[in-house]
Amino acid sequence: MQLFKALEVGFRRWRNQLISPIKYRGEAVHCPVCDHSFSHFLPAGSGERKRPGAVCPLCRSRERDRLSWLFLQERENDLLEKHMQFLHVAPEPRLSEFFFNAIGEGYITADLMRKDVMVRLDVQDMLYPNETMDAIYCNHVFQDVPDDRKAIAECFRVLRPGGWAVVNVPLFAESTMEANTPGNVRSAWDKRPDEHVRNYGLDYQQRLEDAGFETEVFSPEDLEPDRQKRERFGIDGPRTGFLHFVRKPAASNEDNPSGDSSPEDRA
Repeated sequence: MQLFKALEVGFRRWRNQLISPIKYRGEAVHCPVCDHSFSHFLPAGSGERKRPGAVCPLCRSRERDRLSWLFLQERENDLLEKHMQFLHVAPEPRLSEFFFNAIGEGYITADLMRKDVMVRLDVQDMLYPNETMDAIYCNHVFQDVPDDRKAIAECFRVLRPGGWAVVNVPLFAESTMEANTPGNVRSAWDKRPDEHVRNYGLDYQQRLEDAGFETEVFSPEDLEPDRQKRERFGIDGPRTGFLHFVRKPAASNEDNPSGDSSPEDRA
């Protein structure tokens, strides 16, 4: 099954590289991630989560990826350095290339189910000692884990004082609510966990601060004030969301507000 999946992914990449620039030729929209222009972005999602103008035909970046890209391009010199310890959870291909080129050794990809990563990792129980990582990029993951507060606390625990993270989630509600049923229930043969087990609201920022993080929240308007450019980049829709940038306070925190112990202590 994994072999067929890998072949399918490889075929899709080849097809996108060869056909997309021709099939979707145009100048109406521009993807800042792959730096190509097209007639339009492709739709994504289904049901209530279906949205037009979401996916780049070439690099397959979503709105959230393009929003993060603008943020990272602006702050690359301040945030990224060679050989820093950087954990990328559920890595997006184009962003993964960008991070690896900027960091090199020290860049780590991780996921619970995927085979094309360096480390198999559950964000609710990371097998890293306290204060190991300089940075974490974890985009649209917490909505799929059973205990998101524990996952947030784990990110806080493994970050070094002064370390940072980008931890975006989709915002679909006024206030965060656990879903009665997952928004994406897997088929019986699909071993991956169900997705969208909660709908986040604007109080998500408070969850991050409850774990001890210092937070900054950036809207699309903050990262690109020009409305026409936001529309052309495909980040002006209601589902784009916000960029949540957090830091672990630089002062040493001997008392972990999450109450979690290190893996050595739990052993």
